[in-house]
Amino acid sequence: MYRNDGGDEIVAALSAALVKRGHTVIENCDLPRCIVMNGQVINPDGVNLSELDLLYHMNVDEQTEHQMEMLGAVERSGVTLVNSFQACMKARDKFVTNQLLRQAGLSVPPSALVPSNVLSPVRKLFDQWGKLLVKSRFGHGGKAIALFDNYDQFVDFSQFTASSTPNYYLEKFIHFGEHDYRVELLDGAVIGGYARSRTHPFKTNVSAGGKMTPMPPSREHQELARSAAAVLGITTTIVDIIRCADTGQDYITEVNHIMGIFVEAGMRRSPKTVVKTVDPSFAYDEKKLKMLTDYLVSAAERASRARARS
Repeated sequence: MYRNDGGDEIVAALSAALVKRGHTVIENCDLPRCIVMNGQVINPDGVNLSELDLLYHMNVDEQTEHQMEMLGAVERSGVTLVNSFQACMKARDKFVTNQLLRQAGLSVPPSALVPSNVLSPVRKLFDQWGKLLVKSRFGHGGKAIALFDNYDQFVDFSQFTASSTPNYYLEKFIHFGEHDYRVELLDGAVIGGYARSRTHPFKTNVSAGGKMTPMPPSREHQELARSAAAVLGITTTIVDIIRCADTGQDYITEVNHIMGIFVEAGMRRSPKTVVKTVDPSFAYDEKKLKMLTDYLVSAAERASRARARS
């Protein structure tokens, strides 16, 4: 798990709760530094992670491609992952997420994936959309997202990036007003939610100056988030939604491949948060911790029984 932004206290509380329920906990798997030896995933302390019943992962800031490879290797060893490797790989790729949700009939922004050496389709997109966003398919925290309002700007950008970028993932820029909406889920149940008010011209991420804003998720947004999670087969996530300021239509912009940070601890401890006062509407760290503990205990017990039978 992540240890910045108050994550260290969450790791300690979660570990203590799981130990109290009779489980052995390895806190520091250190996936970015693991090796695979003869099919077994070994961490730097010599612990064989392939012998675990369950591995819960929640650390995006230190994520590397090697870490993702290790998650896949652990799951292929027979360990239950939360979230599953397949669900993670779908959700962390914005292009794949957009395509799958669209095919399922859910509302997502108009999008395109174009090769970096063929720009003629992009000119047509500017004619159709007016403004467009270029998004890193695997970025997080509002990083590697750029807004363009004319084709010439984009050409200049492409001349600088095309040699290192095989394709561009593009979305129509949708004017959504001052805030977005977030709905957090675990195993189909709504943990809670809130809005993020922007100070950036088009980003609401806290790392880009966004402010946590009290706004419990509506029933409509809860159902939209549940549907999105079901399409990707993801156990726990936080779903980002925007509402078009012109038409009032809702769009799913992201289904995160891990649940959101523990807000109370994060607001107290993170240097990124502008607002430090925790509103009661999103003061649900204790509830979230209990829900997560209950789920992991149940999932680990199921995984242990399945391993014993195999």
